[in-house]
Amino acid sequence: MDNTTIKAPPQPGSPQQAQRWLPLGALGTSALIGAIFCVLLTLGFAWLAKGVFSDRFVAVDDGVITWLHNYWGPASNNFMLFFTTLGEVWILGPLIAVAAYTLTRYGRWIDAAGLVLAGAGDGLLNLLLKDIFERARPNLFDGPIHLTTYSFPSGHAMGSMAVYGMLAFVGARLTHNYLLRYGIVLMAALIVFFIGLSRVFFGVHYPTDVIGGYIAGAIWLAITILIVLVGEDQAKRRQNGTETVTP
Repeated sequence: MDNTTIKAPPQPGSPQQAQRWLPLGALGTSALIGAIFCVLLTLGFAWLAKGVFSDRFVAVDDGVITWLHNYWGPASNNFMLFFTTLGEVWILGPLIAVAAYTLTRYGRWIDAAGLVLAGAGDGLLNLLLKDIFERARPNLFDGPIHLTTYSFPSGHAMGSMAVYGMLAFVGARLTHNYLLRYGIVLMAALIVFFIGLSRVFFGVHYPTDVIGGYIAGAIWLAITILIVLVGEDQAKRRQNGTETVTP
């Protein structure tokens, strides 16, 4: 059938107005999607934790660490050591402080607060989870890093997911250039991936520790982003209300 013969009346509104016409509104829809995302990830984390402590993944965990050990060498060790350093608390802490200060100077105080919340909350949550599960670290090889703290979930994986993920979220919102936006997200994803891989590479974490850290960090990141969006919405409402009553 020739499309020119179809005389359907145009539908109201436009695609640009669609988010304002959503039944829950833009914020409500984001909250619903975020809640579903967090529930699914929480179920995934629970399944992983149950498998870890029923020794379901022993062969995979040990096999991956052993396989990566075959690639140890001066160049690969330095490469992985660089990324493992990017996940250290003494790097993430100053990075959060500098980024939060800069954002505040430019009036992005809600983003700054969200970044601090992402880092601080993630750190406390990781300590809590480690104390709950009390998984011993792998001891397959004698590497350059020696740790005595608990292993599950990986603090480096959690921290990098929350902090670099929040930095990517904030950075992507500050630019209207889609290519730059995707570049920021991709760069953050690569940093997070290699930080987690470096922990397995050096044998200080099992792969399941890192996956668990990624999942827990993603949950906290989603919660933090939602808090930032709610904070922005409330600030806009108060500002609009003040402007309305001001003579």
